[in-house]
Amino acid sequence: GDIYGAHRITGDLPSFIEEPEKLLPQNTPKADVLIAIGLHPDLLSALPLVVKESEVKAVIVPIENKNWCSAAVMRCLKENLEKIDVEYAFPKPFCSLEGSRQPVLEEFVRQFRIGRPEIEVEVKHGFITQASVLKSAPCGSTWYVAQCIKGKDVSKIEDAVAVAHHSYPCTASMEMDPELNDTILHKAGYIIRETVKDSIQRSKTKK
Repeated sequence: GDIYGAHRITGDLPSFIEEPEKLLPQNTPKADVLIAIGLHPDLLSALPLVVKESEVKAVIVPIENKNWCSAAVMRCLKENLEKIDVEYAFPKPFCSLEGSRQPVLEEFVRQFRIGRPEIEVEVKHGFITQASVLKSAPCGSTWYVAQCIKGKDVSKIEDAVAVAHHSYPCTASMEMDPELNDTILHKAGYIIRETVKDSIQRSKTKK
């Protein structure tokens, strides 16, 4: 009920699009947040033209693949979105999304509980007895990992998390990303691993 609309661009696109704005939605729904996923770089660059004529207050451009948004396109987008006072986020991967002290994006993360994962666990006698998801990776993998780590030995939790994460169809790419000097999928794996380790530490602190 909170999704105002979706616009899918299909078909073969040329390497250079002369008038990208013609392929973008002409009448953007009255939404607060626009999420641009896997768009051609010329279409991404034209987004501020569409946003300027809409009521959109924030733009999220997830980067699950190094080709989804280059550093140059990102710089251009940031400059143009700042000119029209629109918040933005370029999470790489999507599960690294945080509000970053931007009110609209913070409310988006809080209301839909997606972005950088948050888990709460209970530990008894060195084993995880319960795991609850407070905030999930947008792909949903956090829920799967939470189920998989129940009953696991906390001393071997990193291996358990790695197996669970690799068993889930993570949407991040396995291609090497020069900016990360690693794959985006691996970064997603590091994020959920640290999330679980932090939750175990908090459980110990509470006790």
